[in-house]
Amino acid sequence: MNRLQPRWLPWVVLALATFLLPACGSRKQTVRVFAADALAASFNEIKHEFERLHPDIEVTLDVQGSILLTRLTPLRRGDVLAVADHRLIEKILSPKHATWVAQFATTQIVLASTSASARRAEISPENWYDLLLLPGIKYGYADPSQDPCGYYTRIAWQLAEKHYFTSRGKSRPLAAELADHCPPRYVARDALSLISELLGTGRLDYAFVYRVHAVDLKLPFTPLPKEINLGDRSLAPHYASVQVLVPNYRGGTEEMAGTAIAFGLTVPSDAPNPAGAQEFVRLVLSQRGQEILRRSGFEPIAPAVVPNWGTVPEFLSDLAAPQP
Repeated sequence: MNRLQPRWLPWVVLALATFLLPACGSRKQTVRVFAADALAASFNEIKHEFERLHPDIEVTLDVQGSILLTRLTPLRRGDVLAVADHRLIEKILSPKHATWVAQFATTQIVLASTSASARRAEISPENWYDLLLLPGIKYGYADPSQDPCGYYTRIAWQLAEKHYFTSRGKSRPLAAELADHCPPRYVARDALSLISELLGTGRLDYAFVYRVHAVDLKLPFTPLPKEINLGDRSLAPHYASVQVLVPNYRGGTEEMAGTAIAFGLTVPSDAPNPAGAQEFVRLVLSQRGQEILRRSGFEPIAPAVVPNWGTVPEFLSDLAAPQP
């Protein structure tokens, strides 16, 4: 056998090994980021900025509805989780998979439309509900069991009932009217699906989405009063005066109280690359990250707020503070 082996073969093998070893040693690290669909544009920009600053690390970005992502995180071993409702992390992942969450940005619920939306020239923050309930007007929202944008929308409808009627001594079941007038086929899996599959194809005239969706996708939108839109953190006690029942994954329902919208992020306790994940979170919370978030229509929360069920991690001691 050895007599048939060319004398130069060992040298070729050695040369190949010498060539390949540095390549194997220089493989990039990976930071896997799970993010709510509303963060798609801003986190994609932050991803590129992070990779510019850390050329040895590649960021993979997985964008879906927050509830699904939160439930998948322990199974798929993400490094960073960013969701549209910070409460999901405490509710689903604490204490086994997460020991803290940082509230880092807020936005508001708006009524998005297109240039072809029926009666668009007539709609306003004061008459939107009457216009939506006219015959032939079609509107939709995200599935509350999959995407917080869905239950935030239902909360906004309850607040609208209080704002326009109850507060003026009148009686009208507006929230029920809006729910009854929106058939299940107009309730999409998540807000991005709502925009692309329904609003984008002309099947809908209007869609309840986050302001950041409308800004990122350059959609015309009607703002809602601050007493309704969940975007004013000073009105948190007012928002908390209403609750909605939301289907859960066990086939039952659970109550979600109104709250000011606060996106939250964490590094799961079993993150495969905690060091890289911490650097990514620091970039999100930095001035540069805040600039990117503002371009998408977010209002950064600075310093970030860590609710009292957790403690501020040491690596965020200069960028986050405990909840007062």
